[in-house]
Amino acid sequence: MEGKRMRFGALALFLTALVAVAFAAWGYNQQQMRRSLEIDLNNRYQRAFYDLITETQNLEVLLGKGLAVGGREQSSAIFASIWQQAMMAQSNLGQLPIPTQLTGRTAKFLSQVADYSNSLVRRAGTGAAVTRDFWEREKDLYNQAVALNRELRKVEAQIAANGPRFWEIPRAVAGTRGAAQLGPPHPQADFRALNREMQVYPTLIYDGPFSDHMERQKPLGLTGPTISPDKARDRALAVVDRSRGTTYSASVAGNVNGKIPAYQVKVAGRRAGTDEAVTCLISKKGGHPVLMIVGRKIGAPTLEMADAQRRAAEYLSRINLGDMRLTHSIRQNGVATCTFVGQEQGAVIYPDMLKVNVALDDGQVIGLDAMDYFMAHHQRETFRPRLTLEQARSFLNPNLKVRSGRLALIPTDGGREQLTYEFRSTIGPNTFLVYIDADNGEEAKILKLERTAAGTLIM
Repeated sequence: MEGKRMRFGALALFLTALVAVAFAAWGYNQQQMRRSLEIDLNNRYQRAFYDLITETQNLEVLLGKGLAVGGREQSSAIFASIWQQAMMAQSNLGQLPIPTQLTGRTAKFLSQVADYSNSLVRRAGTGAAVTRDFWEREKDLYNQAVALNRELRKVEAQIAANGPRFWEIPRAVAGTRGAAQLGPPHPQADFRALNREMQVYPTLIYDGPFSDHMERQKPLGLTGPTISPDKARDRALAVVDRSRGTTYSASVAGNVNGKIPAYQVKVAGRRAGTDEAVTCLISKKGGHPVLMIVGRKIGAPTLEMADAQRRAAEYLSRINLGDMRLTHSIRQNGVATCTFVGQEQGAVIYPDMLKVNVALDDGQVIGLDAMDYFMAHHQRETFRPRLTLEQARSFLNPNLKVRSGRLALIPTDGGREQLTYEFRSTIGPNTFLVYIDADNGEEAKILKLERTAAGTLIM
């Protein structure tokens, strides 16, 4: 009996030791796999970092050349190279495991360089001279590129001194919110310094989507005094396209602090068998309807698109937004989305754009998006185009067959406005809208009209 116990104890001890060895081997294997993964990730991060350094150094050289170049062909080649290097640098910066709060300003700078150089390529392609303002902006970009490279060299020196540990950056950043981290400094500290350095430079104002003035853009279409929450409730009830036999009540649910500060008003519609939940954004200044969305089930369509377009136009007239022109509409999921633009002085005003959604089951207006309209609408000076319609037409591609032409104010990528002539033209089965600058005849924009079963898409 005693022998059996000893054999059982020895077996248990052996099995315990075997399990311990297995766990130790498994743990060692996991540690090695983790170490291998960290090395692989770090190699990728190193490659992205050193590629970033190479590309920003190339940017500095190319921007310096851009200050000296005078020929049209050389200008196009240099600015195209700047665009390419900036895009590649932005891509490599995005691959680093660094929080956006440490790289936001740097990433924005690279976006601006790419976009601005692209605009200069287009300008050089038209033969337009580079003005003093353009030269000053490029000089600012060059100075920022010099500063960026100076800070990146500091990061590079720190990595050379302490070893590249890019995979620990997120952990180090998280650690700054809690206990202090021991050991050598992490690259994230220098990236924070780099971001601060980029913020001290003046904002870049130019006509492009990444221009700093786009962030500071203020609504131009708000008129009237600041209203109270009670007035916002009344305004929301007036904006809702009421269904027959439905009782509506409204309450202010909160405030929205965006480019257009507004009250968020919830409107409840109740009738037997159907409830409506409506959300409205009413601007605090003037009580204008910025947004209206009706949440309800949409039934089977019974209306034609022409009926929906008429209902949308009547609705805009009722809420005092009647001087608008329908440009196109599209049908989707039982709803017609009608796009309207402003019109004045014989021109269509595309920046003053808004959209109206009409339910095709009963014709109720279930959506209004007037954000763009109230951001852009304002009293404009008298339009004085230097070219006539026929003169502008002479700048078109001779292969185009022109169907119609009219004066049109269009928005630029940088949020500004450009007076053009809009020509609806065709080549074979394809239809285009071609915009010719009304002052100098340059081609400002080309859009393709694509007819689908749902409506006309503008691409």
